[in-house]
Amino acid sequence: MAEKISRKTFWAIVALSLVSFAGIVSETSMNVTFVALMKQFNVTLGLIQWITTFYLFVVACLMTTSSFLKERFTIRQIFFTAVINFVLGGIICALAPNFWILLLGRVFQGIATGLATPALFNLILERIPRSVIGLWMGIASLILSIAPSIGPTFGGLLVDTAGWRWIFIILLVLPVIALFLGIKTIEDTPRQFHQQLSFDALAFVLLAITLFASLMTLNSLEGGKFNLTYVVIFAIGLALFIWRARVSKQKFLNLAIFKNPFFTLSLLAYGLYQFANIGINFVIPNFLQSAQGATSIEAGFALLPGSLIGALNNPMVGRLYDKRGPKLGVYGGNLLWVATLVIMTIFTKSLAFIPMTIAYIFFTLGRNMPFATLNTNTLDNLGSPEEKADANAIFQTTQQFLGAVATTIGSLMLSNAPTSTSGTQWFLLMLLVFGLLNFGYFVLIFKKQPARQL
Repeated sequence: MAEKISRKTFWAIVALSLVSFAGIVSETSMNVTFVALMKQFNVTLGLIQWITTFYLFVVACLMTTSSFLKERFTIRQIFFTAVINFVLGGIICALAPNFWILLLGRVFQGIATGLATPALFNLILERIPRSVIGLWMGIASLILSIAPSIGPTFGGLLVDTAGWRWIFIILLVLPVIALFLGIKTIEDTPRQFHQQLSFDALAFVLLAITLFASLMTLNSLEGGKFNLTYVVIFAIGLALFIWRARVSKQKFLNLAIFKNPFFTLSLLAYGLYQFANIGINFVIPNFLQSAQGATSIEAGFALLPGSLIGALNNPMVGRLYDKRGPKLGVYGGNLLWVATLVIMTIFTKSLAFIPMTIAYIFFTLGRNMPFATLNTNTLDNLGSPEEKADANAIFQTTQQFLGAVATTIGSLMLSNAPTSTSGTQWFLLMLLVFGLLNFGYFVLIFKKQPARQL
């Protein structure tokens, strides 16, 4: 492997990974702070969950611009902008006197993660030989997947000891390390940069309005019914965005890629796994604390073994793709995931700390295999670099937006169910349905995928 990529490329990947890693840790560590934050700021669970939901919304919006940014700016410019935003956001969050200032800090951190994560995968797609692309996509996924495993434990430990503000203070170390690595190793890929490229700001605003209106529509269900205003805004925003994307000559997202059924079906299945990942990382800590009497540390630690094992397995999943193709990873992983969800759904009441920890190991192993394989397989089998960049932007945006949706729906189920146990059971049953649907999607995906790649 060392002969196939340069040392600078390796450390450049690490530098970008550290910024994304810090962003994901800050996201998942907050899930175990909600009880403490609700008490300190005197707000409801429905409001405090926006600490995660709005962060993911900002990340999703920034990721839609990654294809444009890749053509308009150098990777060094993108990297340094991400570092500056994360440090600024971390300082604001650490000093926040109230909920709204804390939310503002999360916006800056969301911008940083939204810039760094697509840049990381674009760097790999540009500089890693195709013969080992699965392995290196797996390594990047490993780095990013370790973050959710550390986040809840890290957050729970600090909440119960030093206080939640130290989550943001300690995380400032990572972008500083990334900065020193990036200064020396991140080099711009030789290519023609379009300095005069015009960004379609109107399309961006319309998409942001559409995404936000959809989140607010879901959030309005906390009151027991849809807010018609948000539904109308969502419908109008979506229609105007599609119209603008079709007629505009400016650069934003190339929606023509959705005409490729292989891409669209792969994105749909991929998105369901991300929904499950972020949603369960919200539901489990709150379920263990409210229904099983676990502490913040215990609730966070329940996710640690499974997330670590799943993350460490990612390079092997990538290697499996390089050697055997995508089918074994997606079908085998989904089968394990569905079997685990059946058990978790039936025995929800018995899932105290230790049983939940064990169940989550198999949940994560089963989810990670098709999740990572679908991402690599789709980007690997698309044509031009421009098409890959657009696909990567859409994949990353979908990943973050569905994470925000999952947090909102998880909050709604826990808030509106008779008990936390029944709310958790409803959520697990929904994921089980997703897993069964994905078997059907896989059949269609491999029918549409070019035969030479199977």
